[in-house]
Amino acid sequence: MLNLFVVTGISGSGKTSALNMLEDLGYYCIDNLPVALIKNALSMLSANGYHRIALSVDARDKESSRSLIPTIDSLQNQYDINGIFLTASTMVLQRRYSETRRRHPFSFHNDTTDEKELPHTIIECIEKERVLMAKIQEKFLTLDTNKLNTNELKKAIFELIGGIKRNSSLVVIQSFSYKDGIPIDSDLVFDARCLPNPFYDPELRDLTGKDTKVIKYLAKKNDVYSFIEDILLYLKNWLPNYMQKERSYLTISVGCTGGKHRSVYCSEEIAKKLSGNWKTLIRHRKVL
Repeated sequence: MLNLFVVTGISGSGKTSALNMLEDLGYYCIDNLPVALIKNALSMLSANGYHRIALSVDARDKESSRSLIPTIDSLQNQYDINGIFLTASTMVLQRRYSETRRRHPFSFHNDTTDEKELPHTIIECIEKERVLMAKIQEKFLTLDTNKLNTNELKKAIFELIGGIKRNSSLVVIQSFSYKDGIPIDSDLVFDARCLPNPFYDPELRDLTGKDTKVIKYLAKKNDVYSFIEDILLYLKNWLPNYMQKERSYLTISVGCTGGKHRSVYCSEEIAKKLSGNWKTLIRHRKVL
């Protein structure tokens, strides 16, 4: 069966970079393909012997945004389809456009005759696009590219390709630093800043939650144990509900002040306990 990977998301969030990485991984890639051409393109490529295809889809106008999900759903029985939705904060997207001196695609066209609805600034263009693509984002696994450099994005894409499988439920557990803000791809957020902090021990300060000394330090703390057990109890009761209907993934974010000790340890422990019943993928936004 042909394997199809769909890449979409907010303009400036890294779709082209993600597609380049998929090409490096052996996918035949098409950038910025209009939704109306998806079925014909797949039929042609399949007939010519291509079995791994990645599409970056342009769904930024109203008609395309409405038709993308029905188009993908209509192909589910023919192809093994997976996808990601790339996004980033408005501030980061605005900075990227400023640095590259590129115009936002919404500044080139308008799908309304009301001049008052025309977006005039980069921020207005970004927010208009978010509203237009909100329903599409619900369908795909969201990846926040705010703090990801090229190598980190490549690693994240590689992990997602290995972690996402058709008709399987994927739980992503990620640690983060509150100094950088809550990742916008989070579905559930847990705050570990209430726990004892290894940072204040000079011997542990430069280590991470994956190092043995930090693990031993936190494993002895009753508060840490209770924090993790309470999260696991909540997930045991409610994770099946989150995964009902068409949802096939959930992103759980655990944060602490620096994103290197408590959040990393707790994320690792939660992932370890969940892995017996769920397909899990762990990601640390501050620890490589």
